[in-house]
Order: sequence, then C-alpha cells, then structure tokens
Amino acid sequence: MHSVEGFDILLVEPNNLLRRTVALTLRSLGTAEVTEAATYQTGHQMSSRRRFDAAVIAVEWPLPEDGYRGLTLIQQIRSGGCACAASMPIAVLVESCNTELLQVLGACGISRILIKPFRVRDVIDTVEKMKAQWDKTVPA
Repeated sequence: MHSVEGFDILLVEPNNLLRRTVALTLRSLGTAEVTEAATYQTGHQMSSRRRFDAAVIAVEWPLPEDGYRGLTLIQQIRSGGCACAASMPIAVLVESCNTELLQVLGACGISRILIKPFRVRDVIDTVEKMKAQWDKTVPA
C-alpha cells in the first residue's frame, strides 16, 4: 500500500463551504492531497498544467447556457486535453440525477455519482476507492 503522498486529486466545487469541508476532511484523514478549484475555468487551468490521479467535479444538470461547466471539464479530461490521464477516475457531485444525465455520465466513464446532499463519509469512501484503484496501477 502506498502512502497518501503522491495521490493527488482535483476537487472542483463552486460551493465554498462544501469544497472546504470535503478538502479539509480528506487532508486531515490523510486520504489524499487535494487541490481545490472554485471555478471550472480554474479547474481546467490546473488540470492542463498538472497531472492529477483522480478528480471530484461538481456537475450542473440540466446544462446551463452560460458557458463552461463541470461536464465540459470532464469531456476535456477524457479527450486528452489536459495533463491528466484521460482514463483517470472521476467522481461527480450533482443536485439530482435523471436517466439522461446517467447516460451522459456513463458515456464519460464516471466512477461514482454523489447526489447532494451527501454525507462527507460518502466522498471519503469514494476517494479511498479511487486511491485503491490507483495503488494497483502504481509500481511498488
């Protein structure tokens, strides 16, 4: 088993309280090294410059009309438009999930869908599973 050092996740969540709570909890438990982004543009800039091992990204549905959002960021990662591996595990945070969104997220290879409000423990469990998956791919 590897230490948390080296397991980096990108957390993209516009809600400051939720983002900070999740990030601080993951850090304090030693689950992951967390890089926070309050906007999708910032998340894209970070993922374009730096490789992450996993991501947790908020997604709005239905898609807003006013530009860049979580689904766009996920599609850019999956298409290889970032420094991250296109196949890295991604979990999403959503307000609700219908059949259409489920199909879209499935097509994007999403690892886990967390519906708000969720327990912080659910995010911790999700990140721990992503880390376990990462541990299997990293040479000892």
